[in-house]
Amino acid sequence: MNKAVEKVEQAITDNKKERDQKRAEKLKIKEDRRVEKAKKQAQVSREKIYREQERARQKQERKEERERIREERKNSPKSHGNKRAWLGAVISLSVATFVLASVLTYVLVMPTNSDKAMESIYRKSFYDTVEQVDNIDLNLSKTLATSDDVAKIKYLTNTAINSELCENDLQQLPLADENKFYTTKLINQIGDYSKYLSAKLTQGSEMSEQDYAGLRQLYNANRQLKNSLQEVLSKLSVDFSFSSIGTGDIITGGFTELQNLSVEYPELIYDGPFSDGQTDRDVKGLSGEKITEKQAKDIFLSVFPSYSVVKTEISGDIKGEIKCYGIDAVKGNKHLYAQVSETGGKLISFAYAGDCNGIVYDGEYAENKAIEFVERLGVKNMKGVWFNLADNVYTVNLAYTINGIIVYSDLIKVRVCAESGMVLGMEASSYYKNHVEREIGEVLLTEEQAKAKVYSEIDISTCRLTLVPVGKSEKLAYEISGVYDDSIYYVYIDAVTGRQVEMFKVIESSEGTLLM
Repeated sequence: MNKAVEKVEQAITDNKKERDQKRAEKLKIKEDRRVEKAKKQAQVSREKIYREQERARQKQERKEERERIREERKNSPKSHGNKRAWLGAVISLSVATFVLASVLTYVLVMPTNSDKAMESIYRKSFYDTVEQVDNIDLNLSKTLATSDDVAKIKYLTNTAINSELCENDLQQLPLADENKFYTTKLINQIGDYSKYLSAKLTQGSEMSEQDYAGLRQLYNANRQLKNSLQEVLSKLSVDFSFSSIGTGDIITGGFTELQNLSVEYPELIYDGPFSDGQTDRDVKGLSGEKITEKQAKDIFLSVFPSYSVVKTEISGDIKGEIKCYGIDAVKGNKHLYAQVSETGGKLISFAYAGDCNGIVYDGEYAENKAIEFVERLGVKNMKGVWFNLADNVYTVNLAYTINGIIVYSDLIKVRVCAESGMVLGMEASSYYKNHVEREIGEVLLTEEQAKAKVYSEIDISTCRLTLVPVGKSEKLAYEISGVYDDSIYYVYIDAVTGRQVEMFKVIESSEGTLLM
């Protein structure tokens, strides 16, 4: 009997050791990812500095050339009254005119140093784009082909980094916005989905069939992009000018074809309607003075007084769309990591790996807890618009409201433990990037008119006014939910034109209730 007990205890011990080892491996992967991302960001910053220096150098060259020409004109010989001098001046002028014409012809035909520098940048950006798309293809294929979660985290992390670098290269190409749109959208989608899956695996969850399906769709879409770029490469001549790709048919046509992708890849609305927010990269909701590291640490401690954290220290600067101080602290044997903005000193995000082993509190409690938390941060007029329960943790999407109208661009996501009611995490970058005072336009459609625009077989249950992000703008729309064929749908009808703006379908999965 004792031997049986010993065997069980040994099995439990071995199992714990294995879990601890896997956890340590995942933490190492996470740290390696952070270091690698910092390196990549430094590389992007160096390239940006190089371009700025190049523009400054070109500007200085043009200034010096203008000064030289003025000086030559100032020192040019005056014409004299006698015939001989006049004839000499005419001959000299003719010669000068011929020389000037030759020089101008040379300048117009031959590229300047500035042209060569820009051509070099464009050429490098294009070939780097091709390389990053190839790397994405390789890492996604490895992710789909392995059953090891630690390896998946590695490949997904690499994919996310490749996506960021690829997007940066795409932005350097002299293409019209409409030619970049579909390519950039796909690349961003791949990066976001990879981060989502990597975070999920790091937290100890498994990838679902829905996750694999979404990843395969993105892999197929990227494969089409890869094939399109390879076709473009095959058509390029040795002396092709990359400065002309904004007007030429070879590359422009290759990028434009991407809008016809047959693959319907996921929109990543896995935690609520319009969780991606606006695509505008301007940070609108932050103002004030730049704070110091000490001020950032003080703000951090004032936000988490009940968490009893120790060993609080600045872990580095985050150079993203919102520049932040990274702050690390310890609570027991667990870490609490947060980001506080350099401008204005706002808590942008935080994560704490607390244990949640059961469900004690309901969604209403989680919503109230989330609203209470953000109100302590000074964020008012927020309302819960979407709730998801997975692994005993509620993800509550809070949206800003104006006179009862939901503003989906200004979102804050809060994670609340269903067992303890403790707030375990928050992500508010969408809110601070988009939040401004808005003027709500006139509503031309009534609720009944909006409902009449929805498919008649949908059994409508709710209808409310919302302001939804559409590209870099927002539209006033009725959010109408209802059931059709045993599935719940959310339909968004423009409150002015009556046209459908968006539609989502509710999907039940192992991650809870999702929208696709």
